[in-house]
Formats: sequence, C-alpha cells, structure tokens
Amino acid sequence: MGEEFFETNFMEILKKYWKFILAYGLLVIVLILLLYYYREVYELIREMIRFFSSRKRLNAYIAAYDDYAPAVFIGLQSMQILFAPIPGELTGFIGGYLFGIGLGFAYSTIGLTLGSLTAFSIARYFGMPLVRKFVGQELMAKFDYLMEHKGAFFSFIFFLIPGTPKDYFCYILGLSPMHLVTFMIISTIGRLPGTLLLTMQGQAVQSEDYRTFFVVLGLALLAGVVAFIYRDRLETWFKHKKPGHGKGKAPPPRHRTKTKSSSR
Repeated sequence: MGEEFFETNFMEILKKYWKFILAYGLLVIVLILLLYYYREVYELIREMIRFFSSRKRLNAYIAAYDDYAPAVFIGLQSMQILFAPIPGELTGFIGGYLFGIGLGFAYSTIGLTLGSLTAFSIARYFGMPLVRKFVGQELMAKFDYLMEHKGAFFSFIFFLIPGTPKDYFCYILGLSPMHLVTFMIISTIGRLPGTLLLTMQGQAVQSEDYRTFFVVLGLALLAGVVAFIYRDRLETWFKHKKPGHGKGKAPPPRHRTKTKSSSR
C-alpha cells in the first residue's frame, strides 16, 4: 500500500514538474562540466575575446567562407547582441569593408534584428533573475522604468541615440509589456542610422576613400558627443514623462510576472 502510494505521488510530481526537473538536471550537468573543465573553458573564452576584438582576424575568418560569408557575417552580427565581449561597432564596420554599403548594411540589419529578437525572447521566457545577472543590478535599476512603460516612442529614441547600451535594452524590454512585433520594428528602425554610418566607414576604408571615412567618423562622433551631453536630461525626461501609448500592447507573460514579483 505504501509503495503504491509513493509511486502514484512520484509519477504525479514527475508529470507536473518534468520541465523543471529536466532544466535543473541539465544545469547541474553543465555546472559539473564547467568545474571539471574550467581551465579549458576559461582559455576558450579568452581566445574568443581576442578573436572578436581583432579586425584582421574577423576579416580573414569571414572572407575564407566565400559564398557562405554573408551567412557567417549575419551569424556573428547576431552573436554580438547576445554576448557583450563582441564589439558591435567592429562587426558593423567589417560588413561595409567586405560587402560594400548596400549588402553590408542589409546583412548587418538582418543580423542585428535576429540577435535583438533572440535577446528579447530570452528575457521574456526566463524572466527577471536571468536578466538581472546578465545585465547587472546597476543598469537594471537605472532603466527600471522602461519595464513599466508600454509606449514604443521612448524605446525607439533609446535605440536611436548613439552610445546607449542597446544590446542590454533588448533584454530589459523583454521584461516589459511590449509586444514582440512592436519591439522588432522599433529596434530595427532605431538601429538603422548607426548601422549605416558604420557600414559607410568600412566601405570607405576598403576603397581607401579616407576623406569620406573621416567625414562619417566626424558625424558619428558629433552625434555621440551631443547624446553624451544631454543624456541625463533625456533620461530625466523619460522617467517623468507619462507614456500614454499603451494601447494594443500584449500583456506580460504569466511566468515572467510571477518571477518578477517573487524577486522583490
């Protein structure tokens, strides 16, 4: 009788929580492997950072794939959204250098859109605890009000302003009530000016048109300086401005809301 009762309850628990059991089981296995191979993992991460920080290495790596170079570049452009050590300015520049303005701009935009959607979806599925660990408590506290706003206008301006941590915004906005399609539109359009400038710089260097390169670089620096000077005023305005554009947005996912409330 006791054994049957135990087996029945065990099966019920297994059916109800099998996803959590599987996830935690995989997490334990990954942690064990990381502890066992921590030296190899550490060296691999260091080598990846060196690789993605070198323009020459990236150029040679992508160009070696010939016909598959666009797909490789799009993949790298997506990865730089998800992994902070990869500088986005470097990959955008390389797009223009290898493919020219038209194709480089198109490939960069595709990669950035895919990476942004992935980061947004990760945040929406896994919730606050994972995003806080990845983004950092300081940045989360600084832009916490974005998670409460439903308007797309504020977020679009942030993507448009040079020098803002756009990659982290993708994760932060994943915790907001914003709809996935709305996010895709504002993040893609908001990144277009900066992406175009980087692509033009890369193409100018490739064609040895250094006059154009320095003109574009000057425009980018000017925009960055203006954004830096007025960044505090913009953030203060955003924090105290009522969104008023919350209609038509999807409600927060149920599992995300629970996670967020439990973390307070």
